[in-house]
Amino acid sequence: MKRNFYGLLLVLTLVFSVAGQKAQAVKTDVVEANLRKHVSYLASDKLEGRRTGEPGATAAAGYVTNQFAALKLRPGFKTAAGKANFMQPFQYVTGVEMGKTGNEFVLELTQKDGKRIKVENLVPARPVGFSPNGSVGPVSIVFAGFGISSADLKYDDYKPNGVDMDVKGKIVIVFDGNPDNDNPQSAFGRIDARTKALMAKDHGAVGMLLISREAKFEDDKLTQLKYDQTTGEAAIPTFVISRNTAENILGVNADELKTIEGLTAMRKDPAVKVNVRIPDTRPIAAFKVNLVKKTSPAYNIIGVLPGTDPVLKGEYIVIGAHYDHLGRGGQGSLAPNSTEVHHGADDNASGTSALLELARQFVAGGKNKRTIVFLAFSGEEEGLLGSKFYVNNPVFPLEKTIAMFNLDMVGRLNEGKLNVGGIGSAAEWNELVKRRNEVYFDSLAGYTAAAKFNLVLSEDGYGPSDHASFYGKKVPVLFFFTGTHLDYHKPSDTADKINYEGIKRISSYVADIVRSVDQNAVRPTYTVARSAPAPGGGRGGISITLGTIPGYGDGGDGMVVDGVRDNSPASEAGIKVGDKIVKLNGRDVRNTQDYMFVMGTMKAGEQYDVVVKRGSETIPLKITPVKRQ
Repeated sequence: MKRNFYGLLLVLTLVFSVAGQKAQAVKTDVVEANLRKHVSYLASDKLEGRRTGEPGATAAAGYVTNQFAALKLRPGFKTAAGKANFMQPFQYVTGVEMGKTGNEFVLELTQKDGKRIKVENLVPARPVGFSPNGSVGPVSIVFAGFGISSADLKYDDYKPNGVDMDVKGKIVIVFDGNPDNDNPQSAFGRIDARTKALMAKDHGAVGMLLISREAKFEDDKLTQLKYDQTTGEAAIPTFVISRNTAENILGVNADELKTIEGLTAMRKDPAVKVNVRIPDTRPIAAFKVNLVKKTSPAYNIIGVLPGTDPVLKGEYIVIGAHYDHLGRGGQGSLAPNSTEVHHGADDNASGTSALLELARQFVAGGKNKRTIVFLAFSGEEEGLLGSKFYVNNPVFPLEKTIAMFNLDMVGRLNEGKLNVGGIGSAAEWNELVKRRNEVYFDSLAGYTAAAKFNLVLSEDGYGPSDHASFYGKKVPVLFFFTGTHLDYHKPSDTADKINYEGIKRISSYVADIVRSVDQNAVRPTYTVARSAPAPGGGRGGISITLGTIPGYGDGGDGMVVDGVRDNSPASEAGIKVGDKIVKLNGRDVRNTQDYMFVMGTMKAGEQYDVVVKRGSETIPLKITPVKRQ
């Protein structure tokens, strides 16, 4: 099969050369001007960073739709009423708001004169946006420092000075932040409020109170109800409270609270023994949480160029890029506390502009045998939401989708370095990618050997972009990427820093690869790619791996497995794509955050229980993690 594939490839070289020369007939300055126009608009302040579910992303969707329509691509989606549409909608959780009823906060305290007082809904307190709904108490409140318990960091607020603290069935009150707040490079920085809620639950607490960092309660970001799409609800009901409320609970004044915070922070040095004495107000609290999720439609944009071959037109090639970005920062931003527009010129206005250029080239060529599907995804930055929605609700059968080509961050070509991932997902990819780099640019007038790419190839079909969704469904993939840079996920990723000549070169190269696949009667042969080492560090600084590809999104009833790496602990344990991990190491797993937290408690080489749901079946398994490379 491979021999037949490449025999045809050699025969077709001259044909492709002619096609390439025709493409070159379009003046370079016109092509680059189009690319510049696309990137400049998508990365403009007007679109405010294109965060999924926000007006800027909707405007970007409209722009791509108009470009597809101008090229006379066929709309790829049909509404329930049967009307053709470029936009494939899916629901996205944009935030949360407090329900009209069901949110309560009640305190009972002992005053200095010994009298007990009850305060109902009169104190500055608000549930955090990731809090699960439910009720707590009335139960005792226990001070637990910063609420951090980490063997790796040799720090444990639940075991001050080596003595275990009893918080079972109680509410913990903890400072927001960490003992090293002034150090942005601190290892403590990976522990956020969600992780603290999981740590509290792991020690038996039933609720958590977070002491605001801001003196003015209304200015604290935690008081603003925001929803984290990627990880869902926290472990236990959680409120953020003002510093004044914390002072009343702990029976101290503002200066004393600051002193307690400073003394607690000293525990970051294991050699320092700190005793924090707090007056006994015998605090009791009860609270209820009723948060309502707000949703808005997000859109994948689908444009179709029908195939011309009577037989092969029933097979599909997908070319994709995501158009969303990070809005004004927040989750995913690498510019702490920034509320500036995160322009996302490279990530991924560059890939979207390349997608539009590829659509133009193929429409102009008009000789594609197979049907080519141009797909602009939303929700990539939130956990590949758009591409996952598409593969779970495909417009065209995935078993007839012969390849997916993904362009993500192709705007910073430097010294010709082009990363191509997924070459292990089809038997033909490695030779094809290398050969076209040699043959195609040699065939084009005006191009020299300097135009050839310095290819950096990786086999793994998984990765942090939309091609992973397709590879998980056994579709061969290729991922084109020019690398990260200092502006990645920051407001400074602007249109003026884009290498437009580089995007043009990459677009031409990808177009040639797509033509090679399209014109061959033999479809690429799907193969299981050799897994790349999982990236170290990460949100929880986890040192082990199970070999799963977590499914992001708020399920609430388990962590969906989107992929299983070959020859991994998960594959050896019998975990399959689509399983829901509901229990790991004896702990309940409701979502990705729970899963990552439990992973942090496990060690390489030791065997653990894992329970998965597969349809209606609950299956107990054994798994042995390995050390992360």
